[in-house]
Amino acid sequence: MVGTVRRLLLAAAFVALASGGCATARAKTPVAPPPLDVPAPPPRIIVPPDPEPPPPPPIITEVTPKPQAPARRPAAPRPETKTEAPKPADPPTVAPAAAAPTATLQQALPTTASEARRQVRELLERAKQDLKRVNPATLTADAKSQYDTANRFVAQAEQALNEGNLVFAAKVAEKAAGLAASLPVR
Repeated sequence: MVGTVRRLLLAAAFVALASGGCATARAKTPVAPPPLDVPAPPPRIIVPPDPEPPPPPPIITEVTPKPQAPARRPAAPRPETKTEAPKPADPPTVAPAAAAPTATLQQALPTTASEARRQVRELLERAKQDLKRVNPATLTADAKSQYDTANRFVAQAEQALNEGNLVFAAKVAEKAAGLAASLPVR
C-alpha cells in the first residue's frame, strides 16, 4: 500500500509538472487587424479643351502723333461793379484736361530710322570715349565688373544696330553710356 500510494503521489506530481509546463510554453499567435475600408475613387470630370485660342492683337508698327490744337485760355475775370442786387455766380470755364499741353520727362521719339541710328551712334561714341578715359588696371573689383559690362553693352548695341534692331540698340547703348560715365577717370 505504501508502494501504491507512492506511485500515486509520483503519478500526481508528474501530471502536475507536465500540465504546468504546457501552460507556459504555449506560443501566442498575433491577431490579424481588420482590413481597411478604402473609399471609392471620386468620379472624373473631363473638360473638353477650348476649340481655338483667340487671335493675337494686331501689331502696330509706326505711330504718327496727331497735331494738337492749342488750349484756349479761360476768359479773364471782369472787374466787379457795385450793384444793389448780387448776381448769382457763374461757374468758371475750364479748358478740358485732354486739350491742355502736358510736360513729359521722356525724350521725343525719333521720327525716322536714320535719326534713330544717329542717336544710337552718338550714345555709343560717348560711351567709347568715356571707356577710353578709364584705366582698367586701377579699378576695384566692382568697378572692373562695371567696365566689362559697359564694354559688353557697347558690343551688343553695335551688333543690334547692324542687324537693324534700333529699339534694342538704343536701350543697350543708353545703358553702356550710363555705366561708362559712372566709372572713375584716370
